[in-house]
Amino acid sequence: MKLTELGEGWLKLSPQHRNLEAAGIACDSRSVKPGFVFVAVPGEDLDGHKFIPDAISAGAVAVVGERKPRRWGAKNVPFIPVDDSRNALGRLSAAFYQFPSRHVSVCGITGTKGKTTTSWILHSILQATGRRAGLFGTILNRIGERILPSTNTTPGVLEIAQHLRDLADSGGTHAVMEVSSHGISQNRTSGIDFVCGVFTNISPEHLDYHGTFEDYLRTKRAFFEELPANATAVLPRSEDASREIAANTVANVVWYGAGEAEGVEDVQLGAEGISLVWKGMPLRSRIWGEHNLANLLAAVAAAEAMGIEPPAIALGVERAVAPPGRLEEIECELGFRVYVDYAHTDNALNAVLRGLRPITPGRLITVFGCGGDRDREKRPRMGWIAEQLSDKVILTSDNPRSEEPGRILDEISSGMERAFQAAMIVDRKDAIALALRMAKPGDAIIVAGKGHETYQEIRGSRLPFDDRDVSRELIACLVEERRLLEEKSAEKSAAKLSAKSAARQAQTN
Repeated sequence: MKLTELGEGWLKLSPQHRNLEAAGIACDSRSVKPGFVFVAVPGEDLDGHKFIPDAISAGAVAVVGERKPRRWGAKNVPFIPVDDSRNALGRLSAAFYQFPSRHVSVCGITGTKGKTTTSWILHSILQATGRRAGLFGTILNRIGERILPSTNTTPGVLEIAQHLRDLADSGGTHAVMEVSSHGISQNRTSGIDFVCGVFTNISPEHLDYHGTFEDYLRTKRAFFEELPANATAVLPRSEDASREIAANTVANVVWYGAGEAEGVEDVQLGAEGISLVWKGMPLRSRIWGEHNLANLLAAVAAAEAMGIEPPAIALGVERAVAPPGRLEEIECELGFRVYVDYAHTDNALNAVLRGLRPITPGRLITVFGCGGDRDREKRPRMGWIAEQLSDKVILTSDNPRSEEPGRILDEISSGMERAFQAAMIVDRKDAIALALRMAKPGDAIIVAGKGHETYQEIRGSRLPFDDRDVSRELIACLVEERRLLEEKSAEKSAAKLSAKSAARQAQTN
């Protein structure tokens, strides 16, 4: 593709460079191949402008960036100046992959919590129509039947452009994408034409990155400000921030909620799922929990906005399953229930515990920690919520990263009124083991914070650790241990009976 085609008239190209052929786009100098255009992007840790010489050595035919190096020795390689490299990368990626979002209807879902579950339900609805749909988010990237690993909630612009192109080429018509605040502020959605944007909720989170809650909200709002007039903004009536978002978007606004205004009636919540009547149509879902009611309604409203017929919506809701690590129940034959959930904020933990309380006849045992090098203000709030809504709290490590684990636990416990009653065990496996050993029939254990994650980040290393696998392993050990104890107890009882029988026989003789 020629540079003039990539730039669509917005790149500042000299006449002698307009017909240069671009074989690809790269923002990492290590990915540059002969004929590629290198886009120098300033990053949080590394600045792509420092790697321009490496990109040229690797065969870049042009460099796009915000500032030209003082010494430019590559006379045959043009430097193309732009005001915003990240935005330029998105636009160039979209052009190189022939604007795939013009051929695939893309719905973006943003909010503090609920993005993953909402996107999974909406994807299930789209599949119920018989359409080939894509799913891009925290847990995985799905292109039709093909599943790819996910490294970010919102993929990079190059990655998502290629994924959407692959989806379109394979006959895909729709895509659902989780849109994180990091992704918005870093222009990872640049070049994507969204037909629908969904807002789930907002609460203080990622303040280590955004600085203030106001900036965090402003970032979320920016996503809806970029929606075109022919798109739809799907907003929850229960969120105060929705009014501000609605006032700052030109998109058509659709509201959702559990009230009569949205046509929702006869809501039933139970351990087996959610049932309700939506605009006269019964909907039943296997996904349960009060907090998931809003996620379900958001997905339904988005599906309707995207033109999906009610029967397909009902079928997709019925088929939808919870994403891995979202209130995922771990099989346990010991009479109590064990759940793993991704809740790592105070609001998310509050929602999960309130969802579990009505279906737990016994005690609610909560195992959780907080990530290191992240927002510290939420730590005491999470401690307070866990204490208020649990019968027993076990504080442990999450991903301590570079922080001292003990200090993180101290900051969590500072928000607790009865911190002395909580167990503090740094080793996460030992903490889960303690919860399992103390549990009795009728109790429920929630291991919160990491959900689907398969690692722990400790002092610069990623160590294998999956709450689900660890819980299964410990449950199996406990089952075997109790089986052996029962066998020994049975043997002792048999020995006692034998001894008594022998004694009686001796007395008879």
